[in-house]
Amino acid sequence: MASVRDLLNKIDIVEVISSYIQLKRVGNNYAARCPFHPDDTPSFYVSPSKGIFKCFGCGVGGDAVKFVALYENIDYKEALLKLAQKYKVPISIKTEKKEDRVYLALERVLRFYEEELSYSKSALEYLSERGITSWAVERFNLGFGGDTQKLIKVLKEEGLLELYEKTGNLVKLDEDAYRDLFKGRVVLPIRDIKGRVVAFGARAIDGSKPKYINSPESEFFKKRQTLFGLYQAKDYIKELGQAVLVEGYFDVISLHQEGIRNVVAPLGTAFTQEHAKLLSPLCKEVLLLYDGDEAGRRAVRLSVPLLLQEGLEVRVVYLPQGEDPDSFVKKAKKELKRLLERAMPIEVELLQKVKEGNRQALEDLLYFAGFIKDSIKRYEVLKDVSQATGLAISSLLDRLPKVAKAPEKEGEGELSFHEKVLLACALRFGAQGVPTQDLRLSPYALELLEAIREGNYHLLPESVKSFKVYNLERAFEESLKALSYQNISLEEQELSFKERAKRSMEQPRKLRIKRL
Repeated sequence: MASVRDLLNKIDIVEVISSYIQLKRVGNNYAARCPFHPDDTPSFYVSPSKGIFKCFGCGVGGDAVKFVALYENIDYKEALLKLAQKYKVPISIKTEKKEDRVYLALERVLRFYEEELSYSKSALEYLSERGITSWAVERFNLGFGGDTQKLIKVLKEEGLLELYEKTGNLVKLDEDAYRDLFKGRVVLPIRDIKGRVVAFGARAIDGSKPKYINSPESEFFKKRQTLFGLYQAKDYIKELGQAVLVEGYFDVISLHQEGIRNVVAPLGTAFTQEHAKLLSPLCKEVLLLYDGDEAGRRAVRLSVPLLLQEGLEVRVVYLPQGEDPDSFVKKAKKELKRLLERAMPIEVELLQKVKEGNRQALEDLLYFAGFIKDSIKRYEVLKDVSQATGLAISSLLDRLPKVAKAPEKEGEGELSFHEKVLLACALRFGAQGVPTQDLRLSPYALELLEAIREGNYHLLPESVKSFKVYNLERAFEESLKALSYQNISLEEQELSFKERAKRSMEQPRKLRIKRL
């Protein structure tokens, strides 16, 4: 078996790097514009004799393996294996066998689901009715949760059952009895940026609730660190310098299907700082494509600060009421592309509205300005606002949000489960109607409830923003009973979300979660 040094001696660094970027000979070396930072004049050099590259602009440098790792956003070991395979050099590297085997099990289950889809008339009809083509089915490896006993048999025969159980996707009922979480559902594999299957999402096709479910989190899968479609979209994102962020699985699939392929989505949870960090090495700007309702606007207020803090430019497109990207691209593809092309940076768009006298735009612009990473750019925005409004820059600075990070432990020890349920509902459906005088809440929970009311979502811990339970409405009813004083009637405690929203307009003093 060859060593790493043997591999590096065999490969041609110029050949490797020129397969990714264009190099120009300069004497005995080669030069190019650096792919790792904005570079107008070539500052990136490759030395064939030394087998290294070096950028004199940003300082990055190393061997051919490191270049591949940086350019493809993979780790050094994976880049090493990739080059060893390309140059047919047998190389031995210690691997984390348990982890690799779990990924192997997930990949095998995916193949099983793909096979099952071909036998399911109902699943194929569902996808056809949604306008999902065979291209998209193959591109995203869609499947169907079919015969569970058949799946168990396959995993046993291949020695993968025990490993697959570690993902939490199978529930063991008895010695030889299991329940597949995704049985009877259309299955959507979730891949990490390296292309490995790390989890599954699934959509009910028979009216079952909840409509969507995901694999439970495990040591192999964290929702807040994973974006659906990123593996399929990453090359397009790099090429265009822009990512489009939507909210759902089928939004991603339908846009890719229609030729808009730099699109990703979080996994049914709020957009997180980790998501922003995934995108920042790949592009310079992110375009948010959200519904135009209040829920969409809250999602924008949650997402924009996280992207700005990573130094990304943000643009926002709101779709017409009642539309989502999946539906809109199918009926008005040209109009959608026009909206995407004309979208302005959010600070430019808001400044225009400020000049028109829009007070809410002023508040929004000052809120977002507090998160702009580049202090010079932040000052330029405030200077423009000052010129438009006549307000002194010093007074505008005083109105910027205090950008304090949520506690490292996310207040886990300070919030009860029931408080998290209440806060998650308030964040999702609106907090205006929650009368704190009728609830037993800790000071920290009261503080977070006030932050939600004021739209200061950056102050919320991740445990609230990404809170997920199987049935949120049922959890809310139970938590309301646990948190409420005796003066809230049993009838009021048992109101559903819809009934509570209806009464909120008529009885403003009653406890309600108002769906905006």
